[in-house]
Amino acid sequence: GMFGAGCISTRLLAGAWFGFDLLWVALFVIPMVIFTNDSASRIGIMTGHRGMLDLIKTEMFPAIAWIIFVPQLLLNILVINVSQVSVMTEAAYGLFGIELPVAGTVTTGRIITAIVLVVLVLIASISGGFKRLQKVMTGLLMLILFCFIIVAIKGLLQPQTWIGLVKGLVPRIPEDVQVVGSDEVRGGFIQLMGIAGQALPAAVFLSYGYFTSNADYTENDLKMNFKKSVINFGYIWGAFSVIVVVSGVTALHNIYTGAGGGIHFSQIATVYDAGKVIAPALPDALKNFATPIFSLGLLVAAFTTMVSVALIMVYFTLDILGKDWRLKEGNKLYQWTFALYIIVPGLISPFWKLESLLQAILGMAGNLVMAPVALIIILFFINKEKYMGRHTASPWRNVVLGSTLVFSLYVVTKGFLKFWAQYMG
Repeated sequence: GMFGAGCISTRLLAGAWFGFDLLWVALFVIPMVIFTNDSASRIGIMTGHRGMLDLIKTEMFPAIAWIIFVPQLLLNILVINVSQVSVMTEAAYGLFGIELPVAGTVTTGRIITAIVLVVLVLIASISGGFKRLQKVMTGLLMLILFCFIIVAIKGLLQPQTWIGLVKGLVPRIPEDVQVVGSDEVRGGFIQLMGIAGQALPAAVFLSYGYFTSNADYTENDLKMNFKKSVINFGYIWGAFSVIVVVSGVTALHNIYTGAGGGIHFSQIATVYDAGKVIAPALPDALKNFATPIFSLGLLVAAFTTMVSVALIMVYFTLDILGKDWRLKEGNKLYQWTFALYIIVPGLISPFWKLESLLQAILGMAGNLVMAPVALIIILFFINKEKYMGRHTASPWRNVVLGSTLVFSLYVVTKGFLKFWAQYMG
């Protein structure tokens, strides 16, 4: 899920719209992701594989668990997963080289495509085919990553790219970008929220313990699990994030300037347009296939994200209701709840009025709103010897977790003030 459509859309469009100005955010959040997810997994392991919402209900206050659950349910099912179906729908159109109708236009084709995609997701997941498809999905994601790497390398062969990259490491919030030919603007801070929200989602923080518990990890696996987090979130996901930003800059921001009546980089908001990012990675004879290849990769990324989000929300739902939340053979309630969390977003998605990539960014920004609450809960449990024993958080771990809390509070507060000034002031 961390390599999904949210990661690609937030980083790619950050590079396309703002150049390297937001590259620092992609790097800044990496240690925060590593230590927060590892801390959540430790809590799940050291508390005897109890669910996080059950811990909050019984060890803190039941009301807090519900205050967390309800917004997460609405955000993840009615925003995040709706956006994933929209991304898959648009990617399916792009796969065949067809431009999607204007956002907000409800067509029979869009409805049928969404229904077919949802049915395929259910068949692939509930039937057990999801595990069998993992190698194929990984291969497709590696293909799109390979193309991004080539685009990034070609860009990095130019000296001015390095100059911009170094400048992009200096923390700053870029000025808003006016969309050419429109009254719309691309908000620099909103894009920062999207990147931070994709990296620091409350749902992932609170659910990570479910995954390690479901995998039957024990205290003996803590060091191994931390090393895996460093490799997966630090090296691989971190490199992927940076590569996508660089690709967005060198293949979209620096090329689509509106010269000669062409598209301006501020106008890029669809899979069809963003798919052009991998054109430089292909031989001349294959450049016309850039959008279909990108669309295929993005469709797979959205599919994996949608499944991950649905799994997380099933954990939360069954745990807060006191039911068996473990993903295992024979747990029919898990399967039916999972199916519900796939079908509902699929039925809603054709009626959304934003471009799919913009929907994904909105969902990522919304993810961040509950992050401070999740971090406070993780800090509470990870520092209790009653639960953690000799694995109570070290001073360094608390410094990273505390910094993550301060950063998320700053971004959420400033985002709220900007929203209030723009829409309520």
